[in-house]
Amino acid sequence: MKDTGVIRKIDELGRIVIPKEIRRTLGIRDGENLEIFVSSNGICLQKHSRLLNYQELANKLCEIAYDIMNYSILLFDREQVIAAFKNEFKHISLTTKLLKLLETRETYESVYKEKLLNEMEENYYYIIPLIISTDVVGLIVLFSAQPIIEEQKNFLQFINKLLINKIDIL
Repeated sequence: MKDTGVIRKIDELGRIVIPKEIRRTLGIRDGENLEIFVSSNGICLQKHSRLLNYQELANKLCEIAYDIMNYSILLFDREQVIAAFKNEFKHISLTTKLLKLLETRETYESVYKEKLLNEMEENYYYIIPLIISTDVVGLIVLFSAQPIIEEQKNFLQFINKLLINKIDIL
């Protein structure tokens, strides 16, 4: 761990304030959830992603979609890819356009080939926000060299519903 030199008092309700500079550096936004971990000699706070608990399921869904139907699907949390049809895509971060889709909760469909993801060729895209209990927790992105067809859209909606129900059930 990196020593920041920041010291804070705990108030009478057990609260501490995380300095704005640290929140900005770590990308922690107002209202975001943090997980608390306890070790033998300290407390660790980490940004919470509800989707990370379902990363194995999401990866398997992306792999099956690609193996059986040749669909290229990526699942983003609020920062980066957490599940992909191939491991080589797991380093991709959200672009400005994808962040805007998260904020506006919009479904998006390309009408022409475009470059929405860094380090990738131009493709057609169909993107659905993953909304769980009124919170936008991520995006499901399908991309293709060919225009997106209705069957692909329906399949992505199915994946969306499956993930939402799996997360809400547990």
